[in-house]
Amino acid sequence: MGFLDKSINELINREYPCSCGRTHIANIENIAIGVNALQRLPEFIKNQLLPGGRVFDPKQDQILVVSDVNTHQAGGKKVFEMLQQEGFQVREFVFPYPSMHAEEQYAEELKAALFEGLSLIVTVGSGSLNDITRFVAFHAQIPYYIVATAPSMDGYASNVSPLIHNNLKITYSCACANAIIGDVALLATAPTKMIGAGLGDIIGKYIAINDWKMSHMLYGEYYCGEVADLVLYSVQKCVDNVPGLIRREPEALQYLMESLVLIGIAMSYIGVSRPASSSEHHIAHFLEMKSIFKGEYGELHGTNVGMATCLIHDMYRKFLEMDWNFDKAREHAKQFDYQKWEQEIRHSFGLAADEVISLYQKVGQNEPEQVLKRIDAIEEKQDQLRVMLEQVVKDTDTTAGLLRQLNGLTSPEGYGFDKGEIRDILRFAKDLRNRYAALQLFYDMGVLDELADHIVEAYL
Repeated sequence: MGFLDKSINELINREYPCSCGRTHIANIENIAIGVNALQRLPEFIKNQLLPGGRVFDPKQDQILVVSDVNTHQAGGKKVFEMLQQEGFQVREFVFPYPSMHAEEQYAEELKAALFEGLSLIVTVGSGSLNDITRFVAFHAQIPYYIVATAPSMDGYASNVSPLIHNNLKITYSCACANAIIGDVALLATAPTKMIGAGLGDIIGKYIAINDWKMSHMLYGEYYCGEVADLVLYSVQKCVDNVPGLIRREPEALQYLMESLVLIGIAMSYIGVSRPASSSEHHIAHFLEMKSIFKGEYGELHGTNVGMATCLIHDMYRKFLEMDWNFDKAREHAKQFDYQKWEQEIRHSFGLAADEVISLYQKVGQNEPEQVLKRIDAIEEKQDQLRVMLEQVVKDTDTTAGLLRQLNGLTSPEGYGFDKGEIRDILRFAKDLRNRYAALQLFYDMGVLDELADHIVEAYL
């Protein structure tokens, strides 16, 4: 099939029978990334198919331009005025908040702003606005476009929306944006920290692909090597262009934006975020939840992912230095105390604890019988696993240095959490998702607490 030989627009809106046995598709109709990409917006709209099969009619169909107080100034106002000048019937909705997470309360605000005759939503922004709009547009069955204001995260082409629900980040299946526009002139105005966040989200894919492949090798989880190769190609393309990102060169910004979109396409191909999200994302989500609990905005998602990638890198490296004692791991598994675990979850997750406990009751990831079976698989394939982990440690050796060049964070120091909180984040982040990854591997081998202590002492 050869994903790597195709342009980004050849990878969308068509079916690809794959060597993995599945047929992949990303239902995105148009992507424009590069110089003057925004100029293609009117063309896309005029050819947009609406539910029912008819083409967008400027005489009867209306557009809602969505932004917030920051992205309105960065590009929302320009998009609104452009569409007015092109003769479209357009209204705008501006979230009045200087900072906001993707929370259901904001989705409800946007939902309330929808109106009769609305046929298309054009959102100008990045992570939170994109996730909120995708969720609302999907449930309203209205096409939506995203005009990116920062190359800060990999969700532009995703078909899922992670939203805060009942104080827990829940990933909802939705639909892809109908069009994605990344104009490098607009992307170049993004703060350096947001560009660094995009790099952080990208670099975390080394861990995500490793853990996906690891779960496939150990337990037979579905895995697509061609999608994994597409993700790793995107990561390397981005890493190779960090010097250009520092100088805000148009070509480097285009590469970063394309890489972020390609990873979103990979997620759409699989139907879930598995090719792009693993333990580094579980830690990032927990950090974001902790900030929300404190009434703070916290760091950008990609910033958290980049920092967490540094931590998982160090934990994997330390794990490789350890004696893998399978008898000790089995004894540890047998000693699991559900009541103690639930108490610790309620202490760590607070208002979100019920959702985590509910997931455990469905999955039972720490139940001794399940863990013992996994330990058997780890012991049987320990040589292959060791080679795999040595490679991912090598791949992420330069992560911290690259992130620092773009104002990224590489340590939990400065987050405002004490040693106990960071330790608990590392111990319990795995319980946020039913997904086998590094932190669950460490738990299964009976060394998660020891590795969490190692990180706390090394960084704080």
